[in-house]
Amino acid sequence: MKFRLSCIVLGAALSLITNGFAIGQEVNISYPGLTGDSLPLWVAKEAGVFEDNGIRATLIYMEGGRLSVQSLLSGSTQFMSGDAVSALTAVAGGLDIVLLASAKNILPYVFAVSEDIQQPKDLKNKIIAISQIGGRAGEVARMVVKNIGLNPDKDVKYLSVGGSRSRLAALSKGTVHAAPVARGLVPTVKKAGLKTLEVKPIPFIVDALWTMRQYAETHPAIVNRVVKSFVKGIAIAIKDRGTALQVLRKYTKIDAKEVLSYTYETYINGVDKIPIPSDAAVENTIEMSLRLAPELKGKDVKKHFYFDPVQQLKKQGYIESLYK
Repeated sequence: MKFRLSCIVLGAALSLITNGFAIGQEVNISYPGLTGDSLPLWVAKEAGVFEDNGIRATLIYMEGGRLSVQSLLSGSTQFMSGDAVSALTAVAGGLDIVLLASAKNILPYVFAVSEDIQQPKDLKNKIIAISQIGGRAGEVARMVVKNIGLNPDKDVKYLSVGGSRSRLAALSKGTVHAAPVARGLVPTVKKAGLKTLEVKPIPFIVDALWTMRQYAETHPAIVNRVVKSFVKGIAIAIKDRGTALQVLRKYTKIDAKEVLSYTYETYINGVDKIPIPSDAAVENTIEMSLRLAPELKGKDVKKHFYFDPVQQLKKQGYIESLYK
């Protein structure tokens, strides 16, 4: 009787373990915006890639990087996606988080400009609209100005006017001569009768996947499976335009086909199949982060980059196989 009872208990335990694996490990992943910069993550969710890798992922929209960081720290989420500035600002405050992968490593900004701006050098001695002094839009403007060969501290002036729509309004009124806006807003800019100034793409960590170092060390199998799902999400987004557009429509709520198509092309153009940022993207990201969070100075920022899971997938030939 005891033997039979033991067998029943053992069988029940094995059943629970098996069913638990079938159901998948639950993880919560935050994403910070609805502009399309989280496309691989959304695709991995909607195409069932997480489930295929034994992960039951819940994607949670959190407006702004600060809330995403706080949620990660509290354990409410196990991963977060988004640009690197918010994450590295948290590192400056002592948070030990690590970058696992980054699919998009080009700063997705253009300058909306007035009619008298024909080429980048025409920005000299002009006024550029930003959100606030020390804010991200201001730092983007500084980086673009520097990248076109002007001195961001001497050759232009900055005027704090608020968010993207406020910057475009100031430009329309003639209060300013240029305004940095997300590339995805180009159709909106044109609809407003304004024009954009194409600038040389700036390497920068944009669509990144992060977790706490402690979580990565204690749950390596889960981290590997999440990264594997993210990598396949990139491949599907690149190869299957139809699926990607459906996913974009669901998450961004964009119905206009032209805008939806533009949003997709904007993201896919320059996305990295192997989601590891270039040295230039790393350096530019650290430079901007240092200006926003001076406490980073003296810290070994690069120790917060943990690309081993991606490197292993590359070494195994997994990433290459996704594009055959």
